[in-house]
Amino acid sequence: MTEQAVRKREQVPSPCGNARLVLGGCAVNPCRTRRFVPAGNRVELRGRSHHVRYARLAAVCCLAWASCASVLGEQLEFVEVAPQWTTALRLHDSGTPLVAVGVNYFGPHDGWAPKLWQRFDPARVRQHLELVHQQGFNTIRVFLTLDSFHRQPGQVHPEGVAKFRQLLDICRDLEIRVIPSGPDHWEGIPAWLRGQDRFAAEEVMCAEEAWWESFTGMFRDEPVILAWDLLNEPSIGWESPAMRTRWNVWLAEKYGTVEQVAAAHGRPIADVAALGQVPIPAAQAAPGDPQLYDYQLFRESVADQWARRLAEAIRRGDPRHLITIGHIQWASPVYLPQVRTYAAFRLEDSARHVDFVTVHFYPIAPPKPCDDPAGHAHNAAYLEAVLRTCSTGKPVMIGEFAWYGGGAIEVDGRVTMPAQTWEDQLAWNTRLLEVSQGRVCGWLHWAFADTPTSRDLTRWSGLWTEQLELKPWGRAFGQFARQAVLAPAQSRPFPEHLSGVDSDRLTVLTSPGLWFSGGAIP
Repeated sequence: MTEQAVRKREQVPSPCGNARLVLGGCAVNPCRTRRFVPAGNRVELRGRSHHVRYARLAAVCCLAWASCASVLGEQLEFVEVAPQWTTALRLHDSGTPLVAVGVNYFGPHDGWAPKLWQRFDPARVRQHLELVHQQGFNTIRVFLTLDSFHRQPGQVHPEGVAKFRQLLDICRDLEIRVIPSGPDHWEGIPAWLRGQDRFAAEEVMCAEEAWWESFTGMFRDEPVILAWDLLNEPSIGWESPAMRTRWNVWLAEKYGTVEQVAAAHGRPIADVAALGQVPIPAAQAAPGDPQLYDYQLFRESVADQWARRLAEAIRRGDPRHLITIGHIQWASPVYLPQVRTYAAFRLEDSARHVDFVTVHFYPIAPPKPCDDPAGHAHNAAYLEAVLRTCSTGKPVMIGEFAWYGGGAIEVDGRVTMPAQTWEDQLAWNTRLLEVSQGRVCGWLHWAFADTPTSRDLTRWSGLWTEQLELKPWGRAFGQFARQAVLAPAQSRPFPEHLSGVDSDRLTVLTSPGLWFSGGAIP
């Protein structure tokens, strides 16, 4: 062996004190060798005597690691939000900045939708996460599922808990922080939730509250968890029995009488049903229509109550960890293909209930990067506008982002998105980093590896191929991660023209379009 990469850990107090080993003339503390040094900072050992010395010292290193591994786990710090910081979170005890850079994790052969827990293999997961660690990433986001964690209303399923603990043990060994996203449908929908509105039905809400309080209480003392994510891309549905009931309650509380409802909505009183029977308006564009606008505001109230109640339930069970929501980019109204596309999670409202804002972003505004070279600049402007609407005074994290490279996206033999190369993938994702640096506290890429059974861009969006070959974008993002975690970027202001990007909410929420460039674009 002529070359050995020296791993370095962040500069935090070492459980081994000042004990040091010398490798090729470099002093190394065995309890501070946890992060790879960027390429170029390497130690060379030449000659037979150096090989012998290395073998002996390596043995000492192994013993040192064995003796202090448990101490390292105990010394992981909880993560908190620092006042006035927007480009980093903070470790609780040391005050060290934490910039979260990593991936949304599931294996390339976990199926589609991914079934991480049903197919959970600790050895395979460790293999994958060692690759993640070796590239310098410090955070993963994983997706809890209803089938593995919440089979019965309000009850935590022990099988899922056992597997989750195994995942945390692996991540603790590798010093990878974990953001678990709330139970979703990827492994199936249990009988108790089928046909139910999980945002508007009271019995579902009570079950969700009970589950979150119980589950988070089990892990309140686990610092490897960075934050709880209430749900992946929640969006308030347009119509359900529960929504119809609550819509009428909302109207009665806001207006009191049918006459006032008719006046507010600009309709003859004869055309307005009695309170309790007012129908939900059609999910169709109606520029400036007051009834449609009211319904969008009502949907926002449903989202706000859902976020508030679940966040309160988590804090009852676990007051130590941060809370966020993995918002779809349609929580920002700057681009809405349809009126019902709006997720109804008004970002400044939901930010009151969480510790930092999380938003997902994909370059889907036409033209997309795969449609026209102009798609790069157009979607960069879109991203900047979305991040501006997320800026509520709390840190913002990009919880999902990606482009694809390696082939075309096909569904049932039909090409839905044209082929993109590895260079195309690198180009867009690099542009996203350029736009967002200085405006967010972290980046979590979608996804770990190309997923052959996927029916969307996940087929080719991985940092690694399905055979676990590191792609050019994976290498570049790893280099970015190793630099980004060393020190937070300086905060950057947004252009002045974005200051009122969503100020005309009546128009934006009733007239789908692209609003981020100063006016709707067909």
